Amino acid sequence: MAVGALNPVSGSLWEAISKIAAEEGVTLFDMDLPGGGESGHGGILRVYIYRPKGAEPAPVEEPQAEGDEEHPRRTGVSFEDCTRVAKRILDVDEQEGLIPEGCLLEVSSPGINRRLRRAEHFGGAVGERVRLKFREPSGSYRVATGILAAVDGEALRLETDERDEVVNLSLRDVKDARVDFKF
Repeated sequence: MAVGALNPVSGSLWEAISKIAAEEGVTLFDMDLPGGGESGHGGILRVYIYRPKGAEPAPVEEPQAEGDEEHPRRTGVSFEDCTRVAKRILDVDEQEGLIPEGCLLEVSSPGINRRLRRAEHFGGAVGERVRLKFREPSGSYRVATGILAAVDGEALRLETDERDEVVNLSLRDVKDARVDFKF
């Protein structure tokens, strides 16, 4: 379920790419279509995949040093994962016209400071530091960073850094959101 207008991508394109990702052992996290809709022409279709926490890690393709049993598998998305998913999407596109006409395809990980647009993104970020831009009751927008303390349906609770306050708001009021990992 997309939150408000944060993520316009849904429907058959989402379902088809989600199925391909699952068959390749990863999960579709998000997509960006040029022009923001399924009928865009030209531009880049960006597909973001991830390997959920606790999922079976991908086997390492390259040979390992002797005695390196401590790190026998990767837990994130690898270049090989992205390549396999991209090839599968392109194969299906040749037969079914999956990708909007004139679009280039890019498949990658959502990254450490991943964007949060879908309800499940927010649920997966509970306990993490986030940066939110949201509409306040007055109608003005505010940017706040802090720990995403809870998500319950359409409601979320942010424990802010700036004023040591707790902000309760609806996901519909969120205009932009990202994990804000501190290095």
